[in-house]
Parts: sequence; C-alpha cells; structure tokens
Amino acid sequence: MHFPTKSNASALAPIIVWLTGRVAFHTDQPPSDVDPDIPLTELGIASVSAVSLCGEIEDQWELELDPTVVFDYPTVAEMAVFIAGEVDFADRNAS
Repeated sequence: MHFPTKSNASALAPIIVWLTGRVAFHTDQPPSDVDPDIPLTELGIASVSAVSLCGEIEDQWELELDPTVVFDYPTVAEMAVFIAGEVDFADRNAS
C-alpha cells in the first residue's frame, strides 16, 4: 500500500466526505450515520454495492482497481488513506 505523504494528507478529508456520501447512498442512510471507522460490511455494503463503489472510486480518481479493494480496506477511513496513496503514487509516476 502507498501511504499519503505529508503534502497530500489534507486530501483525506474530501476523500472521506465523498466516500461517506457514496456509502450513505448505497446503504440508504444519511451521511451523518456513516462512521468512517466502522467496516463497510457492518454499514450494510453488500458485494453488489461494493463492486459499484469500486467503479465509482475508479471514475472519481481515474484509478484502476480490483473490486476486492473495498474488502481489502474495509472502512471509509482505510479506503481514504489507500486512495490518497494511490493518487499520490500515480501523480509521482506521471511526472
């Protein structure tokens, strides 16, 4: 896993907000009820929703991901760190 550098650590907040909104949508609950530290499966994300969420993450951040990534990083917070690291890694390799 690629961890975010200090320079892009501020990127976590908008990623968490976005992921929280998408998880809320997929689980039919208000974003305020989505705790970033509770596993997505406990929040109600099923396999079909996980695949959809993975596709949305790919589209949002132009990443290519294995659909199991949602289970590899099982909370919104862990997924946000992963995304920030992947985006940072992609940006560094593009330069």
